[in-house]
Amino acid sequence: MTLARYPADLTARPHAHRVLAVGAVAFVYTVVMAGGTLTIPLYVLWASQFGFGSLTTVIVFIAYVVGVVGTLLVAGSLSDAVGRRPVLALSLALTALSTVGFALADGLTVLLISRVLSGVATGLITATATSAIAELVRGRRTAAVLSTAANVGGLSLGVVAAGVLAQCVTAPTHTVFWCYLATCAVAGVFWLVIPETAVPSADGTAGRTVRWQPRIRRPVLPDGASRVRSFVASGVLVAASSGVNGFFSSLAPAFLRDDLGVSNFAVIGVGVGTLFISALLAQTVTPAALVRRGIGTALLAVGMIVIEAALWTHSAPLFIVGTVFAGAAVGTLLRHGLSVTDALCHPGNRAELTATYFLFLYSGLVVPVLVLGLADQAVGTRASSTMLAALVVSTALVGLALGRRTEPASTPDTFSRPSTHRTPVEENHE
Repeated sequence: MTLARYPADLTARPHAHRVLAVGAVAFVYTVVMAGGTLTIPLYVLWASQFGFGSLTTVIVFIAYVVGVVGTLLVAGSLSDAVGRRPVLALSLALTALSTVGFALADGLTVLLISRVLSGVATGLITATATSAIAELVRGRRTAAVLSTAANVGGLSLGVVAAGVLAQCVTAPTHTVFWCYLATCAVAGVFWLVIPETAVPSADGTAGRTVRWQPRIRRPVLPDGASRVRSFVASGVLVAASSGVNGFFSSLAPAFLRDDLGVSNFAVIGVGVGTLFISALLAQTVTPAALVRRGIGTALLAVGMIVIEAALWTHSAPLFIVGTVFAGAAVGTLLRHGLSVTDALCHPGNRAELTATYFLFLYSGLVVPVLVLGLADQAVGTRASSTMLAALVVSTALVGLALGRRTEPASTPDTFSRPSTHRTPVEENHE
């Protein structure tokens, strides 16, 4: 599959057109990511309706991760071959299809299928939208902030909106998704103004010399041992932070209800959404000089310790404080990792390397959450959450140690300097 030659006049478009293009990509990205967390406040309702417990809740969540990881392995480089616009459209269509499935769900099987479809949509859009934004915006720092803001902003909006709606409307497990489907339709209108940004090779393909074929692909790594260590260090750190995401995306609502006595769906949605909101703020307002591996790891450790203290003392305010610290860690590590990834890729494999980075991120969701689900049923909430905290912090320390072994010149902690490669749309400033 190939795409038409990259439009030569794209860089000459007026500034307003370029801003509109970036905004449209970011909006579509945000909407699709919101679908990934829309289900979080509703798990407790489905568990009651369909009669399943914490382990089944984890399995439903992991179905989403399987969809994401499988897609990144099979189709992570798809947009490098066929272009960004078709893949963005496919992701949005699958999101709409999964939304209809959730709205009509009458049992566990439909929930699982819908979660897998939602995961496939997320797997398609993460590498594609991140690459498109990097190609539309010159500065690495600006592109990383926009990409992570759309990613985590969508996650936060999804869970907060679902919680508020679930508290205010009748039949929330249906109404929430019909409302979201209307938002997907709006995103489809925004898609119409998105230009193609994938850079073609000399033969007219999008930076590749071979046709794309659906097969499991080996994750790619940058060239050079030191560059590989830098990339892997960032991947391990974001995988550690994903353990926190997994907890908040699966069992945190039940923990809030059963252990902290919170029963209001809006409060649950805001409580879980605090993680993503804090992550969003860390990405958008934190000075570049503070976006470092060490700072992110320290915030993660503090956040997990405070969250554990909250669960052991049954303190909801302390839980929120810990959530803020953990969210700041998630945002810092994600933004840093995206900047490193962008610095180490070239236009021909941008989506492929970005897909590998997100493979680290979503793979980091599986083991911690599965351990948490099994341990919760075996030894209870307190002990299982302590195991999760220990696993998350120890994984982060491994990533931090690996990053310290890299050469300083090849592993910058900040990316304030301009990008060293040319991008399709260049701004006058970062």
